Amino acid sequence: MIGVILNPEQPRKGTGELPPYAAAYISEILRHAGIPFSLLPQEALAGSSPLPRLLILAQDLDLNSDQKTGLADFVHAGGLLIGNAGTSGMDELFGVQTIRLHEEGYLQPPAAAHPVTGGLHREIHVFGGSLVKAVAGNAHAQVEPIQPPPQAGGPAADAVITHAHGRGRTLLFAPDLITSVLHIHQGKPVVPIAPRESSGTPAGSILDPDRDGDLIEIDDVDDLYYSGGIPLQDGRTYYNQRIILTPMADVLRGLLLRAIFHLLSSAGESLPLLWYWPRGQTSMAHMSHDSDGNRPLVGWALFDLLQELKVPSTWCTMPVAGYDRSFYKALIESTSEIALHYATGNAPVREAPRWSQMDFDWQYDTLSYETGLSNIVSNKNHGIAWQGRLEFYYWCQNKGIQLEHSRGDRGFTFGTSHPWFPMEDDRPNGDFLDVLALPFLIQDFTVVCPHGFMRPLVDQCHAGYGVAHVLYHPSHVEDPECERSIRETVAHARSLGMEWWTSEEINTWERSRRRVTISPAGNGASEPGGAYRIQSQDSLNEATLLYLLPASGTAASSFTLDGQATDAPTVERYGHRFAQITADLNGEHELKTSAAAE
Repeated sequence: MIGVILNPEQPRKGTGELPPYAAAYISEILRHAGIPFSLLPQEALAGSSPLPRLLILAQDLDLNSDQKTGLADFVHAGGLLIGNAGTSGMDELFGVQTIRLHEEGYLQPPAAAHPVTGGLHREIHVFGGSLVKAVAGNAHAQVEPIQPPPQAGGPAADAVITHAHGRGRTLLFAPDLITSVLHIHQGKPVVPIAPRESSGTPAGSILDPDRDGDLIEIDDVDDLYYSGGIPLQDGRTYYNQRIILTPMADVLRGLLLRAIFHLLSSAGESLPLLWYWPRGQTSMAHMSHDSDGNRPLVGWALFDLLQELKVPSTWCTMPVAGYDRSFYKALIESTSEIALHYATGNAPVREAPRWSQMDFDWQYDTLSYETGLSNIVSNKNHGIAWQGRLEFYYWCQNKGIQLEHSRGDRGFTFGTSHPWFPMEDDRPNGDFLDVLALPFLIQDFTVVCPHGFMRPLVDQCHAGYGVAHVLYHPSHVEDPECERSIRETVAHARSLGMEWWTSEEINTWERSRRRVTISPAGNGASEPGGAYRIQSQDSLNEATLLYLLPASGTAASSFTLDGQATDAPTVERYGHRFAQITADLNGEHELKTSAAAE
């Protein structure tokens, strides 16, 4: 159905400090999106085996003459092609002229609507790729370069270009979407200021808090809910209204997904995929708490409030005195989650630095003993402490922590509301780390920021099909403003249809859905009216399958799953129409459209 051409041995073209081997991260983007694909070497372009209808060039490849000829013939015969970061020496095929390499800039929102750029509403920070000018192709968005500086009097740089070649179509993303997504996710190394051994995770963000931030308009009434500001002479509360309100990596990921859906639906091609969430859910909500001292009275107060609201949550807990076994037992029985709240230097072991794997392991083992849990799934660091870049994920992986959510604060500082797997990007064939990252939005509405920040942030998570991860400390729950904020946050998320899940539930669901495979059944054809084999290694109850519908507006076909007719209402995702099927997946299944069942 979809083939991804990737050369993991070839570094990114260009200078600067961007990740040199980020192209392989396209597999993480597509796997999380539930899209079936196959990785192909560039040699396949000149091979004798038939190619999938849609090819994606994950990077600006160095192709030989035979491979260029094979790629041109593929498109001319009706193939669909997406290029990323450059034309791979095929300017004419993409209908552009390459100007030079590009290091950093801003993708500009388009003047006219297009199915691919429909999610682009503000300028988005991009890194790497090429500067090109559309010649025979149609430009749908432009990029404003800042590194290297733009050339005076030079031609405008086009960023998203479509082109018809023979019976096929091409679509080029001149900026490097894959490098940009990974670079925003993983950021830069955090270097603490001595004598501290760690700093807050926002220090690792590569986004510009000014240009990448947005001003949030807040009603005056919200001042009543905000006690953490600086009173001015007229008695009003001062707050910084600029926050990173747009999940920029998610927007860039969405561009690639929209391009896939646009090309396939326009060509009348089908595509089944596994949606992010069960039951057709658009998005999810998650609440975590940092125990910070384990004060029993406020712990019980917050627990009782969440029991009233019927919200399961994740309690990131320090392994220190305070909470007793009865409190931990109540959390476990309520389906809430007990996670680690690693606090640098709490271990009574001084053979290693305060920030160390030894210190981390001791705290994990102590919390495990205190709670009676043999397996702790999640962690968030106290003070959202961090050092280096990926080092801490290795500590989690070594100890069995499966989900980490220390990164975040001040909005989408790491560009996403989705869980993602980190990847070593400084060497060829870099490994994926077996730890999911799930950033949080901000700490304690009404304490760190006005409550007026809540709706815009949660709404962005909902619009991007992600997780609205909010953080509330038990130490503030006795403040009536904080309690009101919790109640209103829960109510607003539910008004959007969000369900409240613990991070353990998110981790289990995400890992299980990654083990689902979808492939054509029978002769491998992927035309409308096809049959597909779905294999799930785990039990996924009420999983959501989506089936891409033609752009022509053709009504949804009828579907059968394992021989039984199934409802398939039409929904819109990423600006495209899909038939939606809800099914319990476990083992092997067969999905057929009406044409295949005849």
